[in-house]
Amino acid sequence: MSFKANKEEPLLEIRNLKVNFHTYRGEVKALNGVNLKLYPQEVLAVVGESGCGKSVTMQTLIGLLPENAYVPEGQIIFKGEDLTKKSKEHMRMLRAEELAIVFQDPMTFLNPVLTIESQLEEVFTLQKKLLIEASNLEKTQGDVKFTDLLREKSSDAPQTNRKLARKEVKRISKKLCVDILNLVKLPDPERILKHYPFELSGGMRQRAMIAMALARRPSIFIADEITTALDVTIQAQILHLLKELRDKIAASTLMVTHDLSVAAEVADRIAVMYGGNVVEVTSTRQLFKKPLHPYTQLLLKAIPNILNPVETLESIPGTVPEMVKPPPGCRFHPRCPFVMENCSKDRPKLKEVEKGHEVACYIY
Repeated sequence: MSFKANKEEPLLEIRNLKVNFHTYRGEVKALNGVNLKLYPQEVLAVVGESGCGKSVTMQTLIGLLPENAYVPEGQIIFKGEDLTKKSKEHMRMLRAEELAIVFQDPMTFLNPVLTIESQLEEVFTLQKKLLIEASNLEKTQGDVKFTDLLREKSSDAPQTNRKLARKEVKRISKKLCVDILNLVKLPDPERILKHYPFELSGGMRQRAMIAMALARRPSIFIADEITTALDVTIQAQILHLLKELRDKIAASTLMVTHDLSVAAEVADRIAVMYGGNVVEVTSTRQLFKKPLHPYTQLLLKAIPNILNPVETLESIPGTVPEMVKPPPGCRFHPRCPFVMENCSKDRPKLKEVEKGHEVACYIY
């Protein structure tokens, strides 16, 4: 793939993406025309309540939709190519090199019968180009760190076509394993490498998963609810780690969360989803300062304010729409306090109403 990174041009653009599921209850219309842009080296948080389509969007992006799902319409443009037209083998190669994802429960995705070292080394041994770069740097600098390799990729360092002996592959892979566990702040990495997943705490397993994702030097790093299953103290540590990593890795980050406070901690921009649609996209500061969409406004009102405690918390009236028979027009209109006549007829398009602030609502 020949693609030159440009801060003004999106690295990833999702255009009018629709995803349906065949089920025994009928056809579930999970995504209803999602539009998103992700720019080089930015952190974009995708926020919304359960069932709004956040994870389905990410699964479609990385080519891991279940067998009963299909894409009737839309494009996912990554580095100038439409991923919806690519084969399963092509998407498998992209997941190995360009698109890395960390899921909510690390214990589900770590192999319970292999040590952390075996699983992390496997990632490195698949990256032949990376190992050759590491060997070259070691010869010129006398030593090599994984952060050096991250910088080398971002500067498009020239590659040499040579093969490494099996012993050298093993030695360099082991060194990089230790380096990357240090990068994700795992204490005593040599000892951790010998452990099995069940011997680690939830926070340590999540850091190991982040290490495996970063080992590929991906262009896009997807964090899908990675703090949800952790206690508050460990959540804070993982978020602090993500903030530190954003300055060290060349990847753009897509963070999926239902927690606006988590998004506020890390993200440059926030995209709010509801009922399979993106309803508002803007900078993190602007979203909290001046939310425009009625759903976003109600979401922010529902957050408890410790400076102004009240007896009864605000809530959003009504329930999440049924995706087998979703409401016509704007899917939020049955719950919206500002509903108008055309809201139930046609779906409003996402449009820029202020510089860098897009909203899908007829009010604007």
